[in-house]
Amino acid sequence: MDNNSLKYKLRYRIPKTHQHLVSTVEISPDGHTIATCSADKTVKLWEAQTGKLLATLRGHNEGISDIAFSFNNKYLASASDDLTIRIWDLKYEKTIKLLKNHTYHVNCLKFDKRSRILISGSSDENIRVWDCKRGRSMRTLSAHSDPISSLDLSFDDTIIVSGSYDGLIRLFDTETGGCLKTLIYDKEGSSFPISHVCFSPNSKYILSSSLDGVLRLWDYMNNKVLKTYRNVDGLPIAEKYSLGTNFIVYNNESMINSGDEQGNILFWDIQSQELLFNLKASECDSPIMQVKSHHSGKSLVSVSLEGELCVWDYVVQ
Repeated sequence: MDNNSLKYKLRYRIPKTHQHLVSTVEISPDGHTIATCSADKTVKLWEAQTGKLLATLRGHNEGISDIAFSFNNKYLASASDDLTIRIWDLKYEKTIKLLKNHTYHVNCLKFDKRSRILISGSSDENIRVWDCKRGRSMRTLSAHSDPISSLDLSFDDTIIVSGSYDGLIRLFDTETGGCLKTLIYDKEGSSFPISHVCFSPNSKYILSSSLDGVLRLWDYMNNKVLKTYRNVDGLPIAEKYSLGTNFIVYNNESMINSGDEQGNILFWDIQSQELLFNLKASECDSPIMQVKSHHSGKSLVSVSLEGELCVWDYVVQ
């Protein structure tokens, strides 16, 4: 690992975004707005360029686990331990839909590209597919035997991928809800909780992180792990927290990144699996809960469990 070849520089750091622990960060598709959410029951909106606080959204009765921007930049969805999902109109900063049907904490969310459908995963072990306009559940997928930690949609929105603490990765047909495939990394008779899943940009592969501290790149059509990504000196990437992962395909770079539980963002070469460099994203060594990219990696935004928000810009070497 060569930290002399860092490819990102810090634009700004906000040391404390919320009064309580922070769950995740998202950046709007147009790159103008950053959102953070917290156990303090609020969502905060920030101007991406400058870090100026734009708004604080209040309405949930318990902590918020996940947020998602709609692809038309008009709405934001928030998932809470109060068993509800709120869809917020960003222009008027108010709730326009309150979605109720999950019977336990709602953990993860994703809009489809047309901003018409929202998918959610819960500790009730179910995935729900919601009609955003009507504010109602279209179908329920009995997906896992433990809480669902993460969800993603393929680039054409036809496949849902879910990861769960039951150690399984499952793929579903979005339209019918039918289970297409189940992936499990079962070594020596044990499987570890899946903490995060995401499709590659072309949706041919799935990147997973699990609480054995390792990232894996799956050829899901052939049920094979193609690549494995590890921390330096065999240290685990994550053993306790569900930390997000991200693909970067920018300026002829093909990398993946993940936060770790020591406050770093780690970057690997996709093909060689080499750990290239890391960024120190938390001054107090707090776990990096999420790293999100804009414009395929031209800029990055990261947030720590303690609420440190960082925005990074790609540096052309």
